[in-house]
Amino acid sequence: MAVLTERKASSRGLGRALGARTRAILLVALLALVGVALVAQVGFAARALPGLLVAGVPVGALEAPELRERLSTQLAGPWAAAAVRMRAADREWTSTNAELGISPDLDAATLGALNYGKTGSLVERVQAWFAAIRGNAQIPFVMRAENDRAERFVAQIAASVDRPAQAGELAVTSSGLRATEPVAGSELDRTQALAALLGAQALGERTIDLRVRARYPEVDAAGFAEAAAFARAATTPLEVTAGDRGVREDPQALSTFLVIERLAAKPGELPAIPGGQVAPPARYRYRATLAQERVKAWADAVAAELDRPAKSASYTVAPDGSLVVIPSVTGVKIDRDAFVAQALRELGTAAAGSRVLTPVFVTDVPVFTTEQAQRHATGMKRVSVFETFFPSNLARYKNISTGAAQFNNVVIAPGETFSFWGLIGPVTIQRGYAYAGAIIDGRSDPNIIGGGLCQVSTTIFMAVAQAGYEIVERGGHDYYIDRYPLGLDAAVFDPGLDLRWKNDTSYPVLLRSSTSNIAVEFEIFTVPSGRAVTFGPPVETNIRDVRPGQPADSAYAPGAKVMGRDVSRTRTVTENGVVVRQDVFRTHYNPVWGGPAVPQ
Repeated sequence: MAVLTERKASSRGLGRALGARTRAILLVALLALVGVALVAQVGFAARALPGLLVAGVPVGALEAPELRERLSTQLAGPWAAAAVRMRAADREWTSTNAELGISPDLDAATLGALNYGKTGSLVERVQAWFAAIRGNAQIPFVMRAENDRAERFVAQIAASVDRPAQAGELAVTSSGLRATEPVAGSELDRTQALAALLGAQALGERTIDLRVRARYPEVDAAGFAEAAAFARAATTPLEVTAGDRGVREDPQALSTFLVIERLAAKPGELPAIPGGQVAPPARYRYRATLAQERVKAWADAVAAELDRPAKSASYTVAPDGSLVVIPSVTGVKIDRDAFVAQALRELGTAAAGSRVLTPVFVTDVPVFTTEQAQRHATGMKRVSVFETFFPSNLARYKNISTGAAQFNNVVIAPGETFSFWGLIGPVTIQRGYAYAGAIIDGRSDPNIIGGGLCQVSTTIFMAVAQAGYEIVERGGHDYYIDRYPLGLDAAVFDPGLDLRWKNDTSYPVLLRSSTSNIAVEFEIFTVPSGRAVTFGPPVETNIRDVRPGQPADSAYAPGAKVMGRDVSRTRTVTENGVVVRQDVFRTHYNPVWGGPAVPQ
């Protein structure tokens, strides 16, 4: 055991001796290396390290003058003639370094070569020496722009590349929908282009890929596409068919249904602009919707054109004075609510070409049927007649006779309400009406289509009122016209004033009209119910003269005057001797005159 112990001790002593020797050798080598580095540092203080390259040109061991001369000889000439190509997408611009005024900075390159490996820590300098000796040390040359030709070349490229962004626009104009697609603009990254020109690392020709950034408009595709698609769908031609009949709407007409709004986009509402691109200061989006009230009004108009309303039974008077039944006709009408819903769905759906919409029709039953008419025919008698006269005038005759004809042989069923404007139809030149005098805003106007129709409404009113029916709406003229019963005239004006009355009996009412050159007459036939009507005398109050300075009315001769007044007329209706209705018709008449009398 003692022998083994001695051997282990000897081994440990030998190890310590060898370790000390190794450290000594390394120390000597390091000191030698430091010495060599110091000698090299001193020996190459004014020269480039051996094996050093500047942009591929060997400059090892050269002092400043020779180094700069060699760089000038081997760099400047080839560099100046080298082509420079700048590319953006499929376009290319070419020049040379000389034309661009770009040249190597020889002073900076010389200084960089001389300083290589002579700064930093000892380890860094030693590493630089080894790299230079192995030929792995290469210093890039620094470029400089001698003038502004490089900047002008970049500006020239930018003028070809830069394009302003075009915002999308969606609007409804008088000619229809206007949809301008958004277009992203472009912008050359000038800083990158100049840096690339001055950052060359080789002597030969070079190609530089330019960076072009997209410029986004205030309304880009993300804020435009959805609304534009909806608007285009809504304005696709639409045809509504009903058998052999139809209505076709073009894009211009359909565009009136659109409501276009330009809204400020909220943060995160639209996709983010890609990084590196140019975002607008603010972003907007369009919203397109349908104005449902306009669609409903259109649907009502289309339905009115395509409907085939039921026709109530009526009567005509035979030569012997008896009534002959004109049979009723069952009709069809568009289901309004279903049609509006159908139209709203169709208008919001994209379609190629035109669209065809077939509405749902429902049966329209006549208010007064043939059976009902036949049941009462034998018992109906004339219970009222009224006639008014008018001055002989062709235009007035055309209007009164045309208007009165719309009410001839019209039947008002039990419980039904008569409306003057609801039955007379459009008052147009095409339907036979002419320009004639009418009272507008308190004065006579000789140029109103249908002037004189108030004579028709007044005559109907008197025939109905003296038959005892319920008067729902009636209004007087602005001033009194002496060919009408005082306080019992009935003016009409559309919009605003209608004549309406209700058949409040259990029997049908037949209205018949006739006209001559100077008079219009209305007759009422029904089953007599025992009604009798009396009118009280006119009660006139607030009688007033023409006010000072009041303009003259062209319908009156100079010196002619009609006083203003308030008139009340009481109507009492009895049925078999029992009072069933007593009402008062009140009228406010303004004064009117033809101006001062002409001196004789």
